[in-house]
Amino acid sequence: MKLGFLTACLPKLTLEQIADFAVQEGFESLEVAAWPDLGERPFIATHINAESTDTDYLTSVKSIFKSRNLTLSSLAFYDNNLHPEQKSRDAINSHLIKCIDTAAALGVETVGTFVGRDWNKPVRENLAMAKDVFAPLVRHADSKGVKIIIENCVMEGWHPDGIPATWRTHQNFGSGCLTLVYI
Repeated sequence: MKLGFLTACLPKLTLEQIADFAVQEGFESLEVAAWPDLGERPFIATHINAESTDTDYLTSVKSIFKSRNLTLSSLAFYDNNLHPEQKSRDAINSHLIKCIDTAAALGVETVGTFVGRDWNKPVRENLAMAKDVFAPLVRHADSKGVKIIIENCVMEGWHPDGIPATWRTHQNFGSGCLTLVYI
């Protein structure tokens, strides 16, 4: 096991600056923020550009980690995959696909995200929607040798009916690449 951290908390620093800090402080791995560059929003960053498939760019990212003996443990894109507005949901899920593709190109085994929530619908409908939304994402990830990992975080404004303690379920999507457990 290696100790690391998510880079999203340092949006103003470059990936190289964060990698140098990580080594200096004794960390061994990084989960790297890969949000699209859409301006400022708390706790997001673009330390890896998942929009770029340029070989030179991907080689430079690998070099940052190799030269510092750091592990790139996961790409991170924590957004609302069940966003109530279809256009936003489509953009979020499209970017998640790009993160999966970038992770595969970098040899990274996981991409972290949220399930999300359509706050206009009850939990039961969100669970059904999650299965429909995530099945193709998981199939794509599986085809690339990548696993989707889920952070179970109660985001402000996503749960108008309170903490989703009732999301007590165990769902397998597709080939088992993704397992959700809400307790």
